[in-house]
Amino acid sequence: MSIIKLCNFSFSYNKGKSNEVKAIQNISLDISEGDFVGIVGASGSGKSTLLYLLAGLLEADEGKYIYGNTDITHASDNKKASLRNTDFGFVLQDFALLGDRTALENVCLPLMFSKCKWSEVENRALKIMEKLNVEKLKNKRIGELSGGQCQRIAIARALVHNPKVILADEPTGALDSENTKILMDLLSEINSSGITVILVTHDLATLSHCNRVYELQDGVLSTRKDVINETI
Repeated sequence: MSIIKLCNFSFSYNKGKSNEVKAIQNISLDISEGDFVGIVGASGSGKSTLLYLLAGLLEADEGKYIYGNTDITHASDNKKASLRNTDFGFVLQDFALLGDRTALENVCLPLMFSKCKWSEVENRALKIMEKLNVEKLKNKRIGELSGGQCQRIAIARALVHNPKVILADEPTGALDSENTKILMDLLSEINSSGITVILVTHDLATLSHCNRVYELQDGVLSTRKDVINETI
């Protein structure tokens, strides 16, 4: 069953101006529930822009975007914000954690605007942290943690509201090889539970967990079956 469908999807920065940049060009893509999709490409190829479009943080110039049964193309800002809070989890290269807050407070963040009581928010966050073996870090501030620990906290935050899709933007970029393997194993475990994972990266070695791989070059998307064959 499809969870994301893009049809003739395009987006440009500074559209109509002399410095216009065509970041995404006429992309059509069908992602099924439970897929682990890898999107590889050099810096500036449009990978992060595509994730921002999928998250509803940017609005396409042309084409259609269907998420589940929702036409995101014509959805209101409030509807897109609601979907981000309920259906999407984000894992970023720079972690995007609040340095002056504890690990537990960071994991709780996606539930801050929910209708849950604070005790329930904390309980849900602690359960996720226990699953990822970082519950002992709950009272430590982010500045006291290693890069690998920060990334696990970021994953816990992405999972705390039970998302249907994880959007991972170069999540291994700040990690060494050991922590990269740990992270990719975690994402694979998350995917095996039924959560769709969309990973953008320039590192071919991280794609061995993906069941589908695409390449973005100057905003144009193409299938990369050879990458799957090489990495699996």
